[in-house]
Amino acid sequence: MEVFSRCTSFTDLVAGSPEEREFLQWLITALDAPGVWFHLSPVEVLYWRDVGTRLEVGGAELRGLAMPYSRGAVVEGRLVPVDGDVEGNIAVAEFPQDLDDAKYVVIDAARRGAAAVIFTGSPPRRVVVTSELGFKLDSAPPPVPVASIEGVKGLLGERGRLEVNVQTRVTYSYSLIAFNSFENTPMVSAHWDHWLSGATDNCAGVEAAVVAFSELVAEDVPIALGLFTAEEGVAPHVPSFYWSWGSYNYLRRWRPTFLVNIDVVGVGTPRIYAPPYLHGQLERLGPVENPQAYFDSVHYERWGLPSVTISSLWDTWDVYHSPLDSQADYENVLYAADLAKRIVKIGPATPSVRVEEYGLPPVEDPHEAWSLVYNYLTLFKDFSHSDVAYVNVFETLKRGSEYRRIDVFGGPTLCVGDCSHALEVYREAAALGLLHFL
Repeated sequence: MEVFSRCTSFTDLVAGSPEEREFLQWLITALDAPGVWFHLSPVEVLYWRDVGTRLEVGGAELRGLAMPYSRGAVVEGRLVPVDGDVEGNIAVAEFPQDLDDAKYVVIDAARRGAAAVIFTGSPPRRVVVTSELGFKLDSAPPPVPVASIEGVKGLLGERGRLEVNVQTRVTYSYSLIAFNSFENTPMVSAHWDHWLSGATDNCAGVEAAVVAFSELVAEDVPIALGLFTAEEGVAPHVPSFYWSWGSYNYLRRWRPTFLVNIDVVGVGTPRIYAPPYLHGQLERLGPVENPQAYFDSVHYERWGLPSVTISSLWDTWDVYHSPLDSQADYENVLYAADLAKRIVKIGPATPSVRVEEYGLPPVEDPHEAWSLVYNYLTLFKDFSHSDVAYVNVFETLKRGSEYRRIDVFGGPTLCVGDCSHALEVYREAAALGLLHFL
């Protein structure tokens, strides 16, 4: 697994870094073959690097990880439980069961006056935190410095000095597109940027995508390969919908006929995530589920376009974004590559939905029509957790009174507090053309 080995040799391979440029140049050389052309797709990014995070308590020093995209800072204060009196202090918390809920812990602690937040427990993680409850494209940098450091729980009550050293700058990164045809083709894709060693997330996915592409080229199948930067993030303004930034900037300009994405493979059982209008074509190939918002395919799903992601994300949760994500099984990688090849050769179905049945004016484009009825919502039953769910929007909003806040994912907030009228708000916004998923 030459690509895998090279990819995992870089710790924190982040968008815009010198290491990423080195890996990109190596990839172009490795992929060079007769009949294969390349395109570099530029994207403006925030380059962010942790250059040293530590906690000093008494005479002891504990090393840790800065949580992206925390700013650099030196904070002194008492180490206190996150559910205690945090004002002016350093709040200490365990990681929540859903790692993405870490941002809600930080937002709540910052609102109560915490000077910084440390997540303790094992293993340490790099999990992005922002200052917005939902997932928007507006600016939302983290409200206070945040770190992940093991062994802090036993130091509660002591005074400490937290030092978070990071480097940041706005720069350009590049996604690498390879192709063997100048016609519209399907695309196999993966992202190379990763936190820590990134074996399953996503060096194994890059290996599988390269294997699938190379074999399809050898079979003279018209195909493109999309190797994306900035899947882990991030745009210069640090939006709360921070991920899949590189693919978003590419796919809104150039669109393959079918996107087959590979992300987090190499262990467990790869599953196929796809919109319901593709399920019938895919069920014979393996377990098929509705889309998840965590992958580069999220934009195609938001736009109603045909896409599939192959992933075993939930089988990696114990090592996800931690130093323990260091191994992948080659047979598992080859299985993901073969599955991608089989899916590529399927001509994707065209969605069919009548928006008039939902009280909307007719829409000519079948993919746009699908996106108005089936899409992602961010659902809050309280403000310590949210579910980003791919649903029939109209059916879900009929139950709006169950929720305290509902957002169109990456779009407007439909309600806060009383959500019993969320369906009417959504229908009116859709009828007025205010829901621009692009």
